[in-house]
Amino acid sequence: MKINSYIDTLRTTPANPTAVPRPAQEVTQSPATRPVKSDSVQISDAGRRLNAEQREAIDPERVAELRQKVLSGAYNTLDVVDQVARRILTRGEL
Repeated sequence: MKINSYIDTLRTTPANPTAVPRPAQEVTQSPATRPVKSDSVQISDAGRRLNAEQREAIDPERVAELRQKVLSGAYNTLDVVDQVARRILTRGEL
């Protein structure tokens, strides 16, 4: 009965010690085998109207004001965090 040493099981040998690494070959496709790109998108008139309405509803001055408040730390309070957490939970966004 042969008993192998525990150390022998930890030794590793390369899978192919004589293999020499070679640079990868570039794969080229002939025009007949290249995938054809045929995706397209069509936006309906209703979608265009909704987009225009949403853009008009955003007031750049209000956005700048809110951005400044956030950057100055006006919303870094536990009260604000609690309110946001409650809204996320009631809306089921989590």
